[in-house]
Amino acid sequence: MELEEKRLPYKATYIQEGPDKPAWFMEKNPSGLMPVLRDGSEWIQDSERIFEHLEAKFPNPALKTPDEFKDVGSGIFPRFVEWLKSKDQAHPAKQDLIKELLSFNQHLQKHGPYIAGEKPTDSDFTVAPKLRHARVALGQIMGFAFPEKLEALHKYIELMEARPSFIHTDSPDEMIICGWRKKFSLPEKLDYE
Repeated sequence: MELEEKRLPYKATYIQEGPDKPAWFMEKNPSGLMPVLRDGSEWIQDSERIFEHLEAKFPNPALKTPDEFKDVGSGIFPRFVEWLKSKDQAHPAKQDLIKELLSFNQHLQKHGPYIAGEKPTDSDFTVAPKLRHARVALGQIMGFAFPEKLEALHKYIELMEARPSFIHTDSPDEMIICGWRKKFSLPEKLDYE
């Protein structure tokens, strides 16, 4: 999303999650972790490191999140992954995820509509795609929806997903679901009814 927000030209290549990553990708990126940015001969992993690289090389427009808001929302994705990986509807990570979502909602109520206030920053461009993956994968596989009462969170999702940078970099639901199913050998749906 940062490339889009900074209006930098790029070529995107989608790499499916799971054990079947292409050999050329694994040669350059042996850990297989994503996302990855290739800038010339340099391969940079991790959203945070990618952003730091782009911000240093292309400082305008500045998208850096103020330090006091840098970790806001950072606990959501690990709780989502932990719960999904468990393959257990009643796993404690579900309640941990709900707590993280509540905390994020409270932050947005106080400081929003974005993480650092009136304008989106790099933290938003990291958190929003992760929220989408969590919503789509948990909705399909676990039958879970983000609680409706989290109005600031739902408004945030609406604002972020309407941004051209999000629209141009988003993956279809089927790709998200397939990727997570492959990564954790998940069934199409868990028996949650």
